[in-house]
Amino acid sequence: MQAGWGAAPGALDNARDLIADFQAAGFAYAPDSTTLHSLGAPRRLLGLFAYSNMNVAFDKIDGRRGTSTIVNDYGFPDQPMLDEMTDKALEVLSRDEANGFVLMVEGASIDKQAHLMDADRWILETIEFDRAVRKAKEFAQAHPDTVVIVTADHECSGAAIIGASLVTDTALRAKAPTAADMRDTVVGTYDAAKFPRYEIAADGYPATTDVDHKVLIGYGAKADRYEAWVSTPQPTQDSQQPFVGQFPLNGYPANPSVRNAATGYLVIGQVPGDQAVHTATDVPLSAFGRGASLFSGVFDNTDVFFKLGQIAIGGVRRIEADE
Repeated sequence: MQAGWGAAPGALDNARDLIADFQAAGFAYAPDSTTLHSLGAPRRLLGLFAYSNMNVAFDKIDGRRGTSTIVNDYGFPDQPMLDEMTDKALEVLSRDEANGFVLMVEGASIDKQAHLMDADRWILETIEFDRAVRKAKEFAQAHPDTVVIVTADHECSGAAIIGASLVTDTALRAKAPTAADMRDTVVGTYDAAKFPRYEIAADGYPATTDVDHKVLIGYGAKADRYEAWVSTPQPTQDSQQPFVGQFPLNGYPANPSVRNAATGYLVIGQVPGDQAVHTATDVPLSAFGRGASLFSGVFDNTDVFFKLGQIAIGGVRRIEADE
């Protein structure tokens, strides 16, 4: 950028308080979930809830339930869920009725946990994202001039349901960490797969992901990993966290190639490194509300921009179901 655009190199100003600058510009500031819910609907809002990636839904929910201290280890025990942030953003943005708004909500750690092949965590991330989509859909139902688009930038890891465990959770944990014991006598496919029974708690998330005969996930673009088919109490280390090299974060599993090494069997991957990779698989796009009928069939990702432009300028013909 400096060479190509002739831009000044700039310098880090350690004395500058960016949060104070935002507040001076009229932004209400929320450093945690409690403050976020107490602010009402200010005209401008800045919410910062972690140093880098927020904790995933699996760990945030267990923190709220009092069954895990992972969020405390990161130093941010009071983080909002994605649907709560979505709800608040809609409250704030919808105050400007004259100009409208564009809101982008990202379930970023679905991808990150799929890279790490942590099935329990990316599944709960997907549930959290689904709850955020419901907030957007409810808003669109109350404001018919709104379109809601749900899509992804890519697929990651080639994740797929491969079957369900043949054994109970207790029996699974007693298995020897070998392929002969943990794969050949656990992985049930086709009609041999048992039926898992997940129970949803009052907070909208599974009471536990370690149920008897749990769903088993395989990966088509995987790196080496140790698979124990049970949730891991600690997440894999997040290299983007500024204190990842310090206690207690440095005691978390370094990567999937060592995670569960004492309790799981080694599954050899198809790609180098210690993470699964993105794939070229097409991703779905769902739409609801004004102009949703434009999003049908198979199209290039860049077409989304032009379809949104068509909706924004009013070039939409509504297609009724009975036409």
